[in-house]
Amino acid sequence: MMSNPKLFAVAGNPILHSKSPDMFQAAFRACSMDALYLRFASSKIEEITQTAKGLDISGFNITSPHKEEVLPFLDDMEETARQLGAVNTIVLNKGKLKGFNTDIEGVKKAFLMHGVAISGKKVLVLGAGGAAKAAVFALVAEGAEVTLMNRTFEKAQSIARALSCKVAPMEAISQEMEDVDILISCLSESRHIVPSQSLTKNLVVLDAHYREETPLVREAKAKGCTVIDGREWLLFQGAHAFSHFTGQEPPVTAMRKALYDDQMFTKRNIALIGFMGTGKSTVGQYLAKRLGMPLVDIDHEIAQKNDSSIENIFEQLGEEAFRRMEEKAIKDTIGMSGRIISCGGGAVLNKASMDHLRKHALVIWLYAGAGTILQRIGHDRSRPLLNVPDRRSEIEKMLRLRKDYYAYASDLFINTDDKEPGEIAKRIYDESNTSLGS
Repeated sequence: MMSNPKLFAVAGNPILHSKSPDMFQAAFRACSMDALYLRFASSKIEEITQTAKGLDISGFNITSPHKEEVLPFLDDMEETARQLGAVNTIVLNKGKLKGFNTDIEGVKKAFLMHGVAISGKKVLVLGAGGAAKAAVFALVAEGAEVTLMNRTFEKAQSIARALSCKVAPMEAISQEMEDVDILISCLSESRHIVPSQSLTKNLVVLDAHYREETPLVREAKAKGCTVIDGREWLLFQGAHAFSHFTGQEPPVTAMRKALYDDQMFTKRNIALIGFMGTGKSTVGQYLAKRLGMPLVDIDHEIAQKNDSSIENIFEQLGEEAFRRMEEKAIKDTIGMSGRIISCGGGAVLNKASMDHLRKHALVIWLYAGAGTILQRIGHDRSRPLLNVPDRRSEIEKMLRLRKDYYAYASDLFINTDDKEPGEIAKRIYDESNTSLGS
């Protein structure tokens, strides 16, 4: 049996690219904490908050645009987050949600910890999302003279009025750059925005778009600007979130090392795990068609090879014998690259099976609540572990027992409640299409 680790997560859409799980898992290891940090693919804030409660997640981070959308779902908020009107870190305590904004501390420390003073400096911030608002809030509080620019001028004006900074239209960027000390880009796209001639060696540049080197960062380096890596902002906001989550001092060195590890997903299989009735087989069929990859249903493979139903194998040979067959089937399948693998609901109980999958497959946990599962499987009596009088109670018990196994095994999890299989397959396709190795 596994221990009972605390669960944390980052939620958004897309989310598979997020480096937060690497950073937090490194922090948990450094502090000898029994905890797991997951990626939750979701575009609906109500689904995120309800799933967090249903899975008893202790805390989670959220990405834009959820930082403002989440406010009505919170039970409490720290004062700075309330003033800013944006939250990126949420702590759950006895079912109550309390919001924090660690982006404020993150952007401030990204400069101060690299010897860049803020007070009295002229700063230009590009963008008008949650990150840009946090940057303006932090820098104004530190005594900087801040100007905000955004493609939608009216949105920038609204933020400027609320946060007491200046505002200028994006068309005036050349003029605004003439006497700027610090440039912060919080634009979601990595398009060429800042004129090359405006980048001088006295300028400090931070681009919050950390997934790739943007045109701004490349040109700023070429012009001799001081460039602060966008991951520094992510690091320090994550360190502050860690303190809220755990009450402990964050191990920043370990977190930075994990954050700057450029290891990418290079797994050439996709494995679907989750309880029975969460949609693995049906979603697998849709996904196989979308990706042009063959689908391997492990239960079907076992039944075919033994010329018997799964129910009969359980009855005649027992669960332990079945798990050995399952492990062999997974090991044989995982050796063939480019497969969609649908695993039985209990496959996670075998550590060897899970180790094979974690090493060679992008593992997606399809989650659903007990009510949804019961509705989907109906009165199907081919489920040997559910041939009991009170099926709902048995489902709830098994979900509690297996939750941590699913969490440990997965690279990503998706709530399948109220979703069609095609919609779930599209979400997995969108997440995985840019993450699978070539």
